[in-house]
Amino acid sequence: MSQAAPIPARFYPAGGDAHGHPALVELVGDVLQVLPADSPPRQVPLTGLQAATRGFNHSQWAIAWPAESGGQHMLLIDEAAVGPLRAVAPALFAGGEGVRRRSSRRFLVGITLLALVPLLVVVALLASLDHLTDRVVARIPPSVERQIGAAVLARTRLEGRLIDQGPAFEAVQAIGRRLARPGETLEFHLTERPEINAFAAPGGVVVVNSGLLKRAASAEEVAGVLAHEIAHVELRHSLRQIVRSAGLRVIFGALAGDYDALGGWAAQLGELKFSRDAEREADRRGLERLAEARVDPAGMLRFFETLEKAEAAGKAGQLPALLSTHPATQERIIWLREATTTAGGGPVEPLAIDWRAVAGSLR
Repeated sequence: MSQAAPIPARFYPAGGDAHGHPALVELVGDVLQVLPADSPPRQVPLTGLQAATRGFNHSQWAIAWPAESGGQHMLLIDEAAVGPLRAVAPALFAGGEGVRRRSSRRFLVGITLLALVPLLVVVALLASLDHLTDRVVARIPPSVERQIGAAVLARTRLEGRLIDQGPAFEAVQAIGRRLARPGETLEFHLTERPEINAFAAPGGVVVVNSGLLKRAASAEEVAGVLAHEIAHVELRHSLRQIVRSAGLRVIFGALAGDYDALGGWAAQLGELKFSRDAEREADRRGLERLAEARVDPAGMLRFFETLEKAEAAGKAGQLPALLSTHPATQERIIWLREATTTAGGGPVEPLAIDWRAVAGSLR
């Protein structure tokens, strides 16, 4: 049996140079005929040949046989060209094919693992992000926290006028003083914005929109919201969210003591959104603070119930802003209702604030 056409190869005679010589190869019966371009033909019995894969990803075949003078002669044939020879002499290539298949599987596994490395790195970083965030927050001194709060407040001033006098301003200050504990450094600011919202920033900064005061029916309802926001400050939820949102570069910088980028990042952020667990924790601490200050805790529940009704009746784009940053889910309302019922019965002292005068000053 003869090949339909000779196969191109490169011939490396025993003891020859390392570059080899172009040749053609064909199988005639049980004899492999090697036709080098620059030397006499050679005939080798098929039974004396050995074949093995070579090269990157086993892309070549090395066919070798012993030389009479010692050493081995060798042919290198590309995988793309060896097909006709393999078809008529499959036994010669059987061992190399097994090696080739096993190697290909290992190669594919290696490529797959290599492709997964970036994903695994991202997963590992995300898994460690909470730990890194906690480490950064624990190391930030109060002075830096106040600087971050000042940066957030500066951005707030650019977005709307701060009200710093009048009945509404005095009401916010009076409620804040009632809720503050001895030695706490808290700042309460009132901004002229129509959205029903309030938020807390690091360093004890609490900002209330005038729209929230307009919607509240009493000082106790506003006190419930402020107690919740103060709890976010106390628990450092705002600081933690800012750090977590800042990204690894800023986090690693903060771990090294460079807080400048963190303050700049905080100034660019909008109002932060907290997890359901954080909201529940702030509700619990807020209720404790209301009880300490002898303020009716039902005010917090009434205000969120009012917002829940507005959410149910509202249209897209017209919902209270407080619901986007402090989601008042039905589950949360039920928990607040149970918690305020349980907390009820303690002594309360009404907030001595003329709420009609407050509301009238904001019209």
